[in-house]
Amino acid sequence: MSKKELILKKAKELIARFGFKKTTMEDIAKATRMGKATLYYYFKSKEDILREIIEIEGEKLRNILEDAVKKGKNAKDKLRLYATARFKFLYEVGLYYKTIKDEFYKNIEFIEKERKRFDDFDLTMLKNILDEGIKNGEFKPIDTEYYAFLLLKGIRGLEYPVVLGQSFALDDRKIDLEYAVKTFLDMLFYGIAV
Repeated sequence: MSKKELILKKAKELIARFGFKKTTMEDIAKATRMGKATLYYYFKSKEDILREIIEIEGEKLRNILEDAVKKGKNAKDKLRLYATARFKFLYEVGLYYKTIKDEFYKNIEFIEKERKRFDDFDLTMLKNILDEGIKNGEFKPIDTEYYAFLLLKGIRGLEYPVVLGQSFALDDRKIDLEYAVKTFLDMLFYGIAV
């Protein structure tokens, strides 16, 4: 592992554990067993370290989602694979999501750009899947841009407990993540009416 990779790895661990505000360059230097001068050789500031972490995690998630969708046999399957892959990634790597959603980061320009970039990516991917489903006769004709927006909002609503490391639970019943995704999408596809 290169020094730069080590810096990013340790900084990510510290930020995930203590938060960005409380993590200092001194903390990162101690965790990497490097001097602060070495950190500043690779990064101008703590914000630069966070920027690179966010970019790496965002790119990793985009690749995971694209790969998952490619495995789908049809549009319904692609939506299921997209949502499941997204939840699994966010459960494992909550820092990206927490940072992107946290109000503390609201006015940091690179965070705002990443939020916008990922929103655009998600909406385009979901719209394309819905368009494919209409073309293949799986879905009735709909305003796919509007439905992609609503679908993304629903998925994001389910993300919150996942990112916090909590399981889906109703009363004392633990609900399997994949089952929750399937149920959510079944409600979208088939509704609940008789």
